[in-house]
Amino acid sequence: MTSSETIEIALLAKLIQSGGARESARSLDLIRRYEKAGWIMPSGRRGEWVARPETTIALTARLAKLLPQWESYFALLRTHNLDPRKPQDIEALPVLRKRPDATGLINRRNWTAAGGLGPKRKGILETDAILTSDWVMRLRPNRGLVAQWDGQSTDLWEMAKTWTECPIPQRLWMQLQSLTGVLPAVVITCENLGAFIDIPLPDNALTVFSPGNHVDPAIELIKMLPAATWVHFGDLDPEGLAIAGQIADATRCPIHRYIPSFCMEYIADDMAQKKDVKWQGTFEHPALKLLAERGQGVFQEVFMLDPRLDEDLRSFCTRSQLST
Repeated sequence: MTSSETIEIALLAKLIQSGGARESARSLDLIRRYEKAGWIMPSGRRGEWVARPETTIALTARLAKLLPQWESYFALLRTHNLDPRKPQDIEALPVLRKRPDATGLINRRNWTAAGGLGPKRKGILETDAILTSDWVMRLRPNRGLVAQWDGQSTDLWEMAKTWTECPIPQRLWMQLQSLTGVLPAVVITCENLGAFIDIPLPDNALTVFSPGNHVDPAIELIKMLPAATWVHFGDLDPEGLAIAGQIADATRCPIHRYIPSFCMEYIADDMAQKKDVKWQGTFEHPALKLLAERGQGVFQEVFMLDPRLDEDLRSFCTRSQLST
């Protein structure tokens, strides 16, 4: 089935089942052909078309020519929560008709690619396999934290002393039974790698790497430690705020956003390192307010060698615990 055929099948599905369709860049040529054939007419709203009542038979015949078993195939799509009015869902039909056998743990990109949809397909078709994205959780634990697996345990603090950090692949994390020993009072999510590696950790805190496109491990860890206070340390820009918002939405935890108490000095000295930053909304914190007014942003790494960072972060975490 070609790309043009999937676009036309989806358009026909809209016209037959919904009675109308909006034109798009991909369907414009088809819309013009159907209008010339007398199958559709303008609805009165810009870019919207409706099927002429007397052309239902012609539209259905065209659909049957493109997809002879369209009724059963559309029903098949719906059983998988897919919509025959969307070309990208029509493309799933080859997979649904003959899905590859899969059990156990399968990378989700491999699953969609095996079905002919391509590895970057966002929609996931149903399968008995457990689909993984195979992230790796990178954390620096507090002293005394122990991971309990099936029949064995790992002292994460001792591991990090040797390895600098604890890398835990998703498939191993899925086997985790519990975290025991000395549980952290604070979980710090760190947006950038350099800050994650060098951040001076309070004794009762751990930190987990949480870049903007890779927050799932941090979310999993925070959910595993519901009694811990969550503190986010990231860039002072809209993207940094968005990362914290994404984690908060997934965990339903209040945001304790760490902004160094001395950061205004860096902004006043024009050490705001991002220019032409497009902020939206209003902010109570003076640093965010000033950065928004100037259209600037600050990378969190600029604070890492400031001798005040250790005590400042420690004090902030203590205050955050008390306010939770």
